[in-house]
Amino acid sequence: MPTFPTARTAAARLAPWWLALAALAGAPAAMAQTAAAEQAATAPAGAAPAEAAPAEAEAPWAAHGSVGLLSDYVWRGVSQTQEDPALQAEINLEHRSGFYAGLWASSIDFTAAGEEDDGIDYELDGYFGWAGELRPGLELDVVLTRAAYPGARRGYDYDYTELETILSFAEHYHVGLAYSPDIFGLGGKGYYWNAGGEWPLGESGFGLKLQVGHYDLDDAAGDSYQDYLIALTREFGPVQAQLQYTDTSSYGPELSEALDDARLADGRVALALTWSF
Repeated sequence: MPTFPTARTAAARLAPWWLALAALAGAPAAMAQTAAAEQAATAPAGAAPAEAAPAEAEAPWAAHGSVGLLSDYVWRGVSQTQEDPALQAEINLEHRSGFYAGLWASSIDFTAAGEEDDGIDYELDGYFGWAGELRPGLELDVVLTRAAYPGARRGYDYDYTELETILSFAEHYHVGLAYSPDIFGLGGKGYYWNAGGEWPLGESGFGLKLQVGHYDLDDAAGDSYQDYLIALTREFGPVQAQLQYTDTSSYGPELSEALDDARLADGRVALALTWSF
């Protein structure tokens, strides 16, 4: 899940309104200050100052979203758009306890030139999870996702459910495992293991991201493969840019038959621009 910027509190959003009201009030505000000063002057020398009003409590829920444009939507090392651009969008609702839920959508294209059209033009994922700190320097993120492909014609049912766990540690590193009991509707299990990290490149504002994964599809498709990612990231206000190179190994004929053509798993460069709000 993308990382969203921290939402401002209601008090911060209303600050300009209160300042404008105070400016319009003018004389009454000055009279109130004079009265307060007189009261302070007549108070006993040892009297304690009045306690400040408690700050407004942080709202228990926060909503976030993002819109992304990608030159090629690559998922676990394989293009999901026949190497064409993709548009993505996400809406996310988070609770301060760590629980969250959301919807994510992306344009996709599984049909190569000359193949029968499967009727699928986009992917829609609903998810529910929890993320939080287990102890200083150790964070856990557990999310259950239902991936759906609306509009699929008969015989092209790829919908699946996946449970993913990500453990982040030492500030920059993570390991993860995703499990599906019926991946891509193939009637078999899928396990995706991955490990990686992300580091700032000095004071340049750029970041380096690395990840390696192993996709165990032996039960579902009769084979497995590895994928690799190296990326350069940079934030421009609310927009994050990521220039990445991905590749795979051991993507054999069985996977080409059950999933996508091996050419879509070749090494490739892609650019993603994501605006978060």
